Amino acid sequence: MSETTNQMSLLDAIGFSAPEATEKQKKDKPAKAEKSEKKQRKKAAAKPEAETASGAESNDAREAEVDVAVAETPVSQAVADTGETPDFSAETQAGEDPGTEQAASASSANDPASDQDDDSQKIHDGSLPLDRHLCFALYSANHAMHGVYKALLKEVGLTYPQFLAMTVLWETNNVPVGAITSKLQLDTNTLTPLLKRLEAMGLVTRTRNIKDERQVILKLTRKGRALQKKTEHFSTCIMSSTGLKLEEVIDLQAKVMTLRDNLRKAGLE
Repeated sequence: MSETTNQMSLLDAIGFSAPEATEKQKKDKPAKAEKSEKKQRKKAAAKPEAETASGAESNDAREAEVDVAVAETPVSQAVADTGETPDFSAETQAGEDPGTEQAASASSANDPASDQDDDSQKIHDGSLPLDRHLCFALYSANHAMHGVYKALLKEVGLTYPQFLAMTVLWETNNVPVGAITSKLQLDTNTLTPLLKRLEAMGLVTRTRNIKDERQVILKLTRKGRALQKKTEHFSTCIMSSTGLKLEEVIDLQAKVMTLRDNLRKAGLE
């Protein structure tokens, strides 16, 4: 026993632990190892969760970017990608301007074709307003034309019918009264007083035809021929007053003459 005790004392002196202490240390090391393994397991378990959370956030961000891109994609691109034409009928109906219907009705009210249909119906009903009557348009235009001529004719001292008779004589002098009557489309009873007035003014002479005394010949005097030069600017003034182009005036005149002839034929019937 004394030898064993001495050996243990020697071991303690050298620095070696007793066998029991060594065994305790060996027992403690496995406990520490178990703790480190538990920590590693916790870290390993926490890492997938973190990766899952970060992956979810990344997916949300990607979905948000896709939504923005789709919202900004033009309709044509969307059609090209999907192969389907989007239906905007509901949006169009919902987004229509309340004033669109009023604008459409206003445009139809200003449509010439619509006006023609209304006028056609009113013609049959006999309810046309005054400004829609063709006869009044011609009648008022005639008065307006006389108004323009009145200022011009005042310079030469003629009335409008007298100016028309003088115009015929300036075209063809020394003609029977019947020729002027036919040209001006007036009857003899209306034209005779007018010609007498021109004769009194010294512009024309009236003489009997030697071969046929029933026929009266009209001839310009020197004064009558000189008066023509004072009226040469009339045409330019009238043309300017119409506000129309020359081609338009020629076309309008042809249409009015056709209208006149058609009305005369209808009157004779």
